[in-house]
Amino acid sequence: MLWRLALVFGLLTGGAWFSLHAIERAIVYPFDATRIAPATAGVPEMQEVERAGLVVWEATAKPGQPTIFYLHGNAGNLANRAGRFSRFMARGYGVIAPAYPGSSGSAGTPSQEAITKAIADIWRDLPQDARVVIYGESLGTGVAVQLLGSVVTDAENGLSPAGVILEAPFTSVHDVARHLYPGIDPLLAHLTQEWASMSGAAQLTMPLLVVHGQNDQMIPPEQGRALFEAAASDDKRFLEVPGAGHTDLWRSDTVPELWTFINRVN
Repeated sequence: MLWRLALVFGLLTGGAWFSLHAIERAIVYPFDATRIAPATAGVPEMQEVERAGLVVWEATAKPGQPTIFYLHGNAGNLANRAGRFSRFMARGYGVIAPAYPGSSGSAGTPSQEAITKAIADIWRDLPQDARVVIYGESLGTGVAVQLLGSVVTDAENGLSPAGVILEAPFTSVHDVARHLYPGIDPLLAHLTQEWASMSGAAQLTMPLLVVHGQNDQMIPPEQGRALFEAAASDDKRFLEVPGAGHTDLWRSDTVPELWTFINRVN
């Protein structure tokens, strides 16, 4: 997820302190801003709309099926997830996939505050009787935890997810930086994009599935395990995928586990 953070710290040690925040955002959010229509990406069943200032790809669930609220990672754009969206829809699931500021044609500058606010605004507009499973991918796991803390437990909203799936979650950006760049602790206080998921683990009260690659070199499975252990849910499972890394978790022996979880909590 955040392998380029090493560049930030290398620049800092070279004296580029003045540009820390701009560099940090460029490294944490290397989104592809290219706007590609769903049909061009191979999912003509999806519609592109704008919600809360973000480009959103949507598909309606078939009767009796849930909707996947998909929060993508920090690489590429929505078009890169078209294959996943297609597989969701093939099972009758609906999809709501927002593109963060700076990604896939969405306007604005990405930041933890901007992303959290926009995603929360979209969530608040969902129908109160919607059956929704939140799916967070890498960076999106941090977005999911922030969402859970900001609106999902809001009594005025009333909509709680049927379940949550976290793919390759991290405990915080600081912890990822420590893993990727040992000895960097003196500089961590200068980072502003923290995404401290561990502090929001108490909000993970609904059915939870955590999926992590055994050989993930970007975000070690120990971080996913720590977040899983801290989660308040009584209905949770940690799926460590043998031999998998950070981006190859959708395998023939893993995807059926996703369907089983989604169908069970629906």
